[in-house]
Amino acid sequence: MMSHQIFRMPRIAVHSHYDTSKHPKWSCRSAKLVLLRFLLTAFFLMAVTAFPPHSKAQDWQLVWSDEFDGDVLDETKWSYQHGTGSQYGLWGWGNGELQFYTDREENIYIEDGKLHIVARQEAYANRYYTSARIRTINKGDWKYGKFEVRAKLPEGQGLWPAIWMLPTENVYGTWPASGEIDIMELIGHEPDVVHGTVHYGTSADDHRFRGGTHRLDEGLYSDAFHTFSIIWSPTRIAWYVDDRLYYIVFPSSIAPYHWPFDQKFHLLLNVAVGGIWPGSPDDSTEFPQEMVVEYVRVYQEETETYAADEPERSFTLQLHQNYPNPFNPVTTITFDLPEATHTRLEVFDMLGRMIDVPVNESLRAGSHSVQFDASELSSGTYIYRILTDQGQLTRLMQLVK
Repeated sequence: MMSHQIFRMPRIAVHSHYDTSKHPKWSCRSAKLVLLRFLLTAFFLMAVTAFPPHSKAQDWQLVWSDEFDGDVLDETKWSYQHGTGSQYGLWGWGNGELQFYTDREENIYIEDGKLHIVARQEAYANRYYTSARIRTINKGDWKYGKFEVRAKLPEGQGLWPAIWMLPTENVYGTWPASGEIDIMELIGHEPDVVHGTVHYGTSADDHRFRGGTHRLDEGLYSDAFHTFSIIWSPTRIAWYVDDRLYYIVFPSSIAPYHWPFDQKFHLLLNVAVGGIWPGSPDDSTEFPQEMVVEYVRVYQEETETYAADEPERSFTLQLHQNYPNPFNPVTTITFDLPEATHTRLEVFDMLGRMIDVPVNESLRAGSHSVQFDASELSSGTYIYRILTDQGQLTRLMQLVK
Protein backbone atom coordinates (compact mmCIF):
# COMPACT_ATOMS: atom_id res chain seq x y z
CA MET A 1 0.00 0.00 0.00
CA MET A 2 1.11 3.55 -0.68
CA SER A 3 0.03 6.67 1.17
CA HIS A 4 -0.22 10.20 -0.19
CA GLN A 5 1.33 13.14 1.63
CA ILE A 6 -1.06 15.96 0.81
CA PHE A 7 0.17 19.53 0.90
CA ARG A 8 -1.60 22.81 0.36
CA MET A 9 -0.03 24.99 -2.28
CA PRO A 10 0.49 28.62 -1.20
CA ARG A 11 -1.28 31.30 -3.18
CA ILE A 12 0.45 34.63 -3.98
CA ALA A 13 -1.50 37.83 -4.23
CA VAL A 14 0.13 40.17 -6.78
CA HIS A 15 -0.84 43.83 -6.37
CA SER A 16 -0.59 45.82 -9.57
CA HIS A 17 0.14 49.09 -7.74
CA TYR A 18 3.38 47.73 -6.23
CA ASP A 19 6.44 48.47 -8.40
CA THR A 20 8.93 45.66 -7.68
CA SER A 21 11.54 47.23 -9.96
CA LYS A 22 12.16 49.77 -7.17
CA HIS A 23 12.76 47.00 -4.65
CA PRO A 24 15.38 44.59 -6.02
CA LYS A 25 15.49 42.67 -2.72
CA TRP A 26 11.75 41.89 -3.03
CA SER A 27 12.16 40.89 -6.68
CA CYS A 28 14.84 38.40 -5.69
CA ARG A 29 12.63 37.06 -2.90
CA SER A 30 9.72 36.67 -5.33
CA ALA A 31 11.93 34.75 -7.74
CA LYS A 32 12.95 32.43 -4.92
CA LEU A 33 9.33 31.83 -4.00
CA VAL A 34 8.45 30.98 -7.60
CA LEU A 35 11.42 28.60 -7.78
CA LEU A 36 10.36 26.99 -4.50
CA ARG A 37 6.82 26.54 -5.79
CA PHE A 38 8.16 24.96 -8.97
CA LEU A 39 10.27 22.46 -7.01
CA LEU A 40 7.34 21.57 -4.72
CA THR A 41 5.09 21.07 -7.72
CA ALA A 42 7.64 18.82 -9.42
CA PHE A 43 7.90 16.75 -6.24
CA PHE A 44 4.11 16.56 -6.02
CA LEU A 45 3.87 15.48 -9.65
CA MET A 46 6.21 12.56 -9.00
CA ALA A 47 4.14 11.52 -5.99
CA VAL A 48 0.79 11.67 -7.77
CA THR A 49 1.97 9.79 -10.84
CA ALA A 50 2.54 6.75 -8.64
CA PHE A 51 -1.06 6.11 -9.70
CA PRO A 52 -0.82 6.57 -13.50
CA PRO A 53 -3.86 7.68 -15.53
CA HIS A 54 -5.56 5.56 -18.12
CA SER A 55 -3.28 6.66 -20.94
CA LYS A 56 -3.00 3.55 -23.07
CA ALA A 57 -4.19 4.12 -26.62
CA GLN A 58 -6.76 1.52 -27.60
CA ASP A 59 -7.06 0.07 -31.07
CA TRP A 60 -10.60 -1.27 -31.16
CA GLN A 61 -11.47 -4.10 -33.55
CA LEU A 62 -15.13 -4.81 -34.38
CA VAL A 63 -15.75 -8.41 -33.27
CA TRP A 64 -19.56 -8.62 -33.36
CA SER A 65 -22.41 -6.49 -34.60
CA ASP A 66 -26.00 -6.46 -35.68
CA GLU A 67 -26.95 -3.69 -38.10
CA PHE A 68 -30.51 -5.07 -38.42
CA ASP A 69 -30.30 -5.07 -42.20
CA GLY A 70 -32.41 -8.22 -42.66
CA ASP A 71 -36.16 -8.73 -42.67
CA VAL A 72 -36.37 -10.63 -39.38
CA LEU A 73 -34.35 -10.90 -36.19
CA ASP A 74 -31.13 -12.87 -36.71
CA GLU A 75 -31.55 -15.83 -34.36
CA THR A 76 -27.93 -16.87 -34.84
CA LYS A 77 -27.18 -13.76 -32.74
CA TRP A 78 -30.24 -13.35 -30.52
CA SER A 79 -32.64 -15.48 -28.47
CA TYR A 80 -36.11 -14.46 -27.33
CA GLN A 81 -37.22 -14.55 -23.72
CA HIS A 82 -40.90 -15.10 -23.05
CA GLY A 83 -43.42 -14.64 -20.29
CA THR A 84 -43.23 -13.04 -16.86
CA GLY A 85 -40.08 -14.66 -15.46
CA SER A 86 -42.08 -17.23 -13.48
CA GLN A 87 -40.21 -20.01 -15.28
CA TYR A 88 -37.08 -18.77 -13.49
CA GLY A 89 -38.83 -18.41 -10.15
CA LEU A 90 -39.11 -14.64 -10.57
CA TRP A 91 -42.12 -12.40 -9.95
CA GLY A 92 -42.38 -9.87 -12.76
CA TRP A 93 -38.80 -10.68 -13.80
CA GLY A 94 -37.64 -9.97 -10.25
CA ASN A 95 -38.77 -6.33 -10.37
CA GLY A 96 -42.57 -6.52 -10.17
CA GLU A 97 -42.87 -5.75 -13.89
CA LEU A 98 -46.34 -5.94 -15.46
CA GLN A 99 -45.69 -7.05 -19.06
CA PHE A 100 -45.72 -10.44 -20.76
CA TYR A 101 -42.78 -10.82 -23.16
CA THR A 102 -43.55 -12.32 -26.58
CA ASP A 103 -41.84 -12.88 -29.93
CA ARG A 104 -44.87 -11.65 -31.90
CA GLU A 105 -44.45 -9.13 -34.68
CA GLU A 106 -46.68 -6.81 -32.69
CA ASN A 107 -43.93 -6.57 -30.08
CA ILE A 108 -40.71 -6.98 -32.04
CA TYR A 109 -39.88 -6.47 -35.69
CA ILE A 110 -37.27 -5.07 -38.09
CA GLU A 111 -38.09 -2.31 -40.55
CA ASP A 112 -35.89 0.01 -42.62
CA GLY A 113 -32.72 -1.34 -41.03
CA LYS A 114 -33.86 -0.81 -37.44
CA LEU A 115 -35.04 -3.07 -34.64
CA HIS A 116 -38.32 -2.08 -32.96
CA ILE A 117 -39.20 -3.36 -29.48
CA VAL A 118 -42.80 -2.31 -28.82
CA ALA A 119 -44.64 -2.15 -25.50
CA ARG A 120 -48.42 -2.39 -25.86
CA GLN A 121 -51.38 -2.10 -23.54
CA GLU A 122 -53.50 -5.17 -24.24
CA ALA A 123 -54.95 -8.19 -22.49
CA TYR A 124 -52.64 -11.15 -23.12
CA ALA A 125 -51.91 -14.30 -21.11
CA ASN A 126 -53.51 -12.90 -17.95
CA ARG A 127 -51.51 -9.69 -18.27
CA TYR A 128 -52.48 -6.22 -19.45
CA TYR A 129 -49.25 -5.25 -21.19
CA THR A 130 -46.95 -6.95 -23.69
CA SER A 131 -43.43 -6.25 -24.91
CA ALA A 132 -40.26 -8.08 -26.00
CA ARG A 133 -36.89 -9.04 -24.52
CA ILE A 134 -33.93 -10.54 -26.39
CA ARG A 135 -30.43 -11.62 -25.40
CA THR A 136 -27.18 -12.92 -26.94
CA ILE A 137 -26.41 -15.63 -24.37
CA ASN A 138 -24.24 -18.45 -25.82
CA LYS A 139 -24.31 -16.62 -29.17
CA GLY A 140 -22.43 -13.50 -28.15
CA ASP A 141 -20.50 -13.58 -24.88
CA TRP A 142 -17.54 -11.35 -24.09
CA LYS A 143 -15.09 -10.41 -21.38
CA TYR A 144 -13.96 -6.76 -21.72
CA GLY A 145 -14.31 -4.44 -24.66
CA LYS A 146 -16.34 -1.53 -25.96
CA PHE A 147 -20.09 -2.10 -26.24
CA GLU A 148 -22.07 0.42 -28.28
CA VAL A 149 -25.80 0.67 -29.01
CA ARG A 150 -27.48 3.46 -30.95
CA ALA A 151 -31.14 3.81 -30.07
CA LYS A 152 -34.15 6.05 -29.64
CA LEU A 153 -36.08 5.48 -26.41
CA PRO A 154 -39.71 5.45 -25.32
CA GLU A 155 -41.19 7.87 -22.80
CA GLY A 156 -44.10 7.93 -20.37
CA GLN A 157 -44.92 6.97 -16.81
CA GLY A 158 -44.20 3.29 -16.19
CA LEU A 159 -41.94 2.67 -19.21
CA TRP A 160 -38.53 1.12 -18.53
CA PRO A 161 -36.25 0.48 -21.55
CA ALA A 162 -32.91 -1.17 -20.88
CA ILE A 163 -29.67 -2.07 -22.64
CA TRP A 164 -27.73 -4.26 -20.25
CA MET A 165 -25.48 -7.26 -19.59
CA LEU A 166 -25.60 -10.35 -17.40
CA PRO A 167 -22.95 -13.02 -16.73
CA THR A 168 -23.20 -15.99 -19.05
CA GLU A 169 -22.19 -18.29 -16.19
CA ASN A 170 -22.83 -17.43 -12.56
CA VAL A 171 -19.27 -18.19 -11.50
CA TYR A 172 -19.60 -16.32 -8.20
CA GLY A 173 -23.18 -17.34 -7.45
CA THR A 174 -26.67 -16.25 -8.39
CA TRP A 175 -27.69 -12.62 -8.86
CA PRO A 176 -26.25 -10.25 -7.85
CA ALA A 177 -23.09 -12.07 -6.74
CA SER A 178 -21.88 -12.58 -10.32
CA GLY A 179 -22.71 -9.01 -11.31
CA GLU A 180 -24.88 -7.02 -13.69
CA ILE A 181 -23.85 -4.16 -15.98
CA ASP A 182 -26.56 -1.72 -17.06
CA ILE A 183 -25.30 0.16 -20.12
CA MET A 184 -28.48 2.25 -20.28
CA GLU A 185 -31.72 2.41 -18.35
CA LEU A 186 -34.42 5.06 -18.50
CA ILE A 187 -37.55 5.46 -16.42
CA GLY A 188 -40.25 6.98 -18.55
CA HIS A 189 -41.32 9.84 -16.30
CA GLU A 190 -37.74 11.22 -16.57
CA PRO A 191 -37.37 11.06 -20.36
CA ASP A 192 -34.25 13.23 -20.50
CA VAL A 193 -32.17 11.17 -18.04
CA VAL A 194 -30.41 7.82 -18.52
CA HIS A 195 -28.69 5.69 -15.89
CA GLY A 196 -25.54 3.55 -16.02
CA THR A 197 -25.09 1.09 -13.16
CA VAL A 198 -23.31 -2.00 -11.87
CA HIS A 199 -24.99 -4.41 -9.46
CA TYR A 200 -23.11 -6.70 -7.08
CA GLY A 201 -23.29 -8.19 -3.60
CA THR A 202 -23.23 -11.54 -1.89
CA SER A 203 -26.94 -12.39 -2.29
CA ALA A 204 -30.31 -10.91 -3.19
CA ASP A 205 -30.63 -9.82 0.43
CA ASP A 206 -27.22 -8.12 0.21
CA HIS A 207 -27.76 -6.37 -3.13
CA ARG A 208 -25.51 -3.36 -3.77
CA PHE A 209 -25.19 -1.02 -6.76
CA ARG A 210 -23.12 1.93 -8.00
CA GLY A 211 -24.04 4.17 -10.90
CA GLY A 212 -24.29 7.56 -12.52
CA THR A 213 -26.75 9.52 -14.64
CA HIS A 214 -26.60 11.64 -17.78
CA ARG A 215 -29.15 14.36 -18.50
CA LEU A 216 -29.55 15.81 -21.98
CA ASP A 217 -28.73 19.48 -22.36
CA GLU A 218 -31.96 19.85 -24.31
CA GLY A 219 -34.69 17.58 -25.67
CA LEU A 220 -35.69 14.04 -24.75
CA TYR A 221 -34.22 10.64 -25.53
CA SER A 222 -37.42 9.91 -27.44
CA ASP A 223 -36.74 12.79 -29.85
CA ALA A 224 -33.69 11.40 -31.63
CA PHE A 225 -31.17 8.57 -31.71
CA HIS A 226 -28.32 8.57 -29.20
CA THR A 227 -25.31 6.30 -28.80
CA PHE A 228 -25.01 4.51 -25.45
CA SER A 229 -21.75 2.74 -24.70
CA ILE A 230 -19.41 1.37 -22.09
CA ILE A 231 -15.70 0.63 -22.13
CA TRP A 232 -15.01 -2.31 -19.83
CA SER A 233 -11.51 -3.34 -18.79
CA PRO A 234 -10.13 -5.32 -15.83
CA THR A 235 -9.72 -2.13 -13.82
CA ARG A 236 -12.75 0.01 -14.70
CA ILE A 237 -16.08 0.32 -16.45
CA ALA A 238 -16.78 3.73 -18.05
CA TRP A 239 -20.16 4.92 -19.35
CA TYR A 240 -20.74 7.27 -22.29
CA VAL A 241 -23.61 8.97 -24.10
CA ASP A 242 -22.72 10.17 -27.60
CA ASP A 243 -19.02 9.62 -26.76
CA ARG A 244 -19.34 11.86 -23.69
CA LEU A 245 -18.08 10.18 -20.54
CA TYR A 246 -20.36 10.55 -17.52
CA TYR A 247 -19.44 7.84 -15.01
CA ILE A 248 -16.64 5.43 -14.08
CA VAL A 249 -16.56 2.61 -11.54
CA PHE A 250 -13.40 0.89 -10.30
CA PRO A 251 -12.80 -2.29 -8.27
CA SER A 252 -11.91 -0.01 -5.38
CA SER A 253 -15.33 1.68 -5.74
CA ILE A 254 -17.15 -1.43 -4.55
CA ALA A 255 -14.67 -2.59 -1.92
CA PRO A 256 -14.84 -4.56 0.30
CA TYR A 257 -17.10 -6.49 -2.09
CA HIS A 258 -15.59 -8.77 -4.72
CA TRP A 259 -15.30 -7.34 -8.27
CA PRO A 260 -17.29 -9.90 -10.32
CA PHE A 261 -16.74 -8.19 -13.68
CA ASP A 262 -13.91 -10.49 -14.80
CA GLN A 263 -16.03 -13.13 -16.53
CA LYS A 264 -17.94 -13.35 -19.82
CA PHE A 265 -21.18 -11.38 -20.05
CA HIS A 266 -23.91 -11.25 -22.71
CA LEU A 267 -26.19 -8.46 -23.93
CA LEU A 268 -29.91 -7.94 -23.34
CA LEU A 269 -32.40 -5.50 -24.89
CA ASN A 270 -35.92 -5.01 -23.57
CA VAL A 271 -38.69 -2.57 -22.77
CA ALA A 272 -40.37 -3.30 -19.45
CA VAL A 273 -43.69 -1.88 -18.29
CA GLY A 274 -44.16 -1.06 -14.63
CA GLY A 275 -42.06 -2.36 -11.79
CA ILE A 276 -40.75 -1.27 -8.43
CA TRP A 277 -38.48 1.43 -9.86
CA PRO A 278 -40.57 3.23 -12.53
CA GLY A 279 -43.98 2.52 -11.04
CA SER A 280 -47.07 1.58 -13.03
CA PRO A 281 -48.42 3.39 -16.09
CA ASP A 282 -51.16 5.92 -15.45
CA ASP A 283 -53.70 7.87 -17.48
CA SER A 284 -50.93 10.06 -18.90
CA THR A 285 -49.07 7.10 -20.46
CA GLU A 286 -49.60 6.71 -24.18
CA PHE A 287 -49.31 3.30 -25.88
CA PRO A 288 -47.77 1.81 -27.92
CA GLN A 289 -44.26 2.89 -26.95
CA GLU A 290 -41.09 1.57 -28.56
CA MET A 291 -37.33 1.44 -28.32
CA VAL A 292 -35.87 1.66 -31.82
CA VAL A 293 -32.34 0.30 -32.22
CA GLU A 294 -30.17 1.28 -35.17
CA TYR A 295 -27.23 -1.01 -34.36
CA VAL A 296 -25.43 -3.00 -31.68
CA ARG A 297 -21.62 -3.22 -31.94
CA VAL A 298 -18.98 -4.92 -29.84
CA TYR A 299 -15.30 -4.02 -30.10
CA GLN A 300 -12.26 -5.60 -28.50
CA GLU A 301 -8.56 -5.00 -28.67
CA GLU A 302 -6.47 -7.32 -30.85
CA THR A 303 -4.70 -8.60 -27.76
CA GLU A 304 -6.43 -8.78 -24.41
CA THR A 305 -3.77 -6.80 -22.57
CA TYR A 306 -4.78 -3.78 -20.56
CA ALA A 307 -2.74 -1.28 -18.61
CA ALA A 308 -2.99 -1.44 -14.85
CA ASP A 309 -4.52 1.98 -14.90
CA GLU A 310 -6.16 2.09 -11.50
CA PRO A 311 -4.53 0.03 -8.72
CA GLU A 312 -6.41 -0.84 -5.57
CA ARG A 313 -6.14 1.76 -2.85
CA SER A 314 -6.85 1.81 0.85
CA PHE A 315 -8.63 5.17 1.04
CA THR A 316 -12.24 5.34 2.11
CA LEU A 317 -12.45 8.84 0.70
CA GLN A 318 -11.34 8.42 -2.92
CA LEU A 319 -10.50 10.88 -5.67
CA HIS A 320 -10.04 9.04 -8.96
CA GLN A 321 -7.83 10.10 -11.83
CA ASN A 322 -9.85 12.23 -14.23
CA TYR A 323 -10.84 10.54 -17.47
CA PRO A 324 -9.87 11.03 -20.21
CA ASN A 325 -6.44 12.32 -19.28
CA PRO A 326 -4.90 14.09 -21.17
CA PHE A 327 -8.14 15.80 -22.24
CA ASN A 328 -9.53 18.54 -24.52
CA PRO A 329 -11.62 20.37 -23.46
CA VAL A 330 -13.94 18.27 -21.24
CA THR A 331 -12.98 15.63 -18.70
CA THR A 332 -14.82 13.80 -15.91
CA ILE A 333 -13.68 13.85 -12.30
CA THR A 334 -15.04 11.00 -10.15
CA PHE A 335 -14.86 10.69 -6.39
CA ASP A 336 -16.26 8.41 -3.69
CA LEU A 337 -17.63 9.59 -0.36
CA PRO A 338 -17.85 7.09 2.53
CA GLU A 339 -20.66 9.10 4.12
CA ALA A 340 -22.83 12.13 3.44
CA THR A 341 -20.80 15.30 3.86
CA HIS A 342 -20.26 18.82 2.60
CA THR A 343 -17.90 18.47 -0.36
CA ARG A 344 -15.78 21.06 -2.11
CA LEU A 345 -13.95 20.27 -5.36
CA GLU A 346 -11.41 22.90 -6.43
CA VAL A 347 -9.27 23.33 -9.55
CA PHE A 348 -5.97 25.27 -9.53
CA ASP A 349 -3.33 26.14 -12.06
CA MET A 350 0.32 25.31 -11.37
CA LEU A 351 0.88 28.71 -9.76
CA GLY A 352 -1.67 27.86 -7.11
CA ARG A 353 -4.34 30.20 -8.47
CA MET A 354 -7.88 28.89 -8.10
CA ILE A 355 -9.50 28.35 -11.50
CA ASP A 356 -12.89 26.88 -10.61
CA VAL A 357 -14.97 25.28 -7.86
CA PRO A 358 -17.07 22.65 -9.69
CA VAL A 359 -18.61 21.32 -6.44
CA ASN A 360 -19.44 23.15 -3.21
CA GLU A 361 -22.45 21.46 -1.61
CA SER A 362 -23.62 18.66 0.64
CA LEU A 363 -23.59 15.28 -1.12
CA ARG A 364 -24.83 11.82 -0.22
CA ALA A 365 -22.50 8.87 0.33
CA GLY A 366 -21.44 6.98 -2.80
CA SER A 367 -19.82 7.68 -6.14
CA HIS A 368 -20.13 11.07 -7.81
CA SER A 369 -18.97 12.31 -11.22
CA VAL A 370 -18.45 15.91 -12.29
CA GLN A 371 -17.63 17.18 -15.76
CA PHE A 372 -14.97 19.87 -15.93
CA ASP A 373 -14.98 22.07 -19.03
CA ALA A 374 -11.63 23.72 -19.79
CA SER A 375 -12.72 25.43 -23.01
CA GLU A 376 -11.51 28.81 -21.74
CA LEU A 377 -8.17 27.53 -20.43
CA SER A 378 -4.78 27.13 -22.06
CA SER A 379 -2.90 23.85 -22.43
CA GLY A 380 -1.04 22.80 -19.34
CA THR A 381 -1.12 20.88 -16.07
CA TYR A 382 -3.88 21.64 -13.58
CA ILE A 383 -4.48 20.51 -10.01
CA TYR A 384 -7.82 19.33 -8.65
CA ARG A 385 -8.51 18.83 -4.98
CA ILE A 386 -11.41 17.46 -2.96
CA LEU A 387 -12.03 18.65 0.61
CA THR A 388 -14.51 16.99 2.98
CA ASP A 389 -14.91 16.34 6.69
CA GLN A 390 -13.06 13.04 6.09
CA GLY A 391 -9.98 14.77 4.69
CA GLN A 392 -8.63 16.01 1.39
CA LEU A 393 -7.03 14.46 -1.70
CA THR A 394 -5.31 16.03 -4.67
CA ARG A 395 -4.44 14.94 -8.23
CA LEU A 396 -3.09 16.40 -11.45
CA MET A 397 -4.69 16.52 -14.90
CA GLN A 398 -3.29 17.50 -18.28
CA LEU A 399 -5.11 19.75 -20.76
CA VAL A 400 -3.74 19.39 -24.32
CA LYS A 401 -5.15 21.64 -27.05
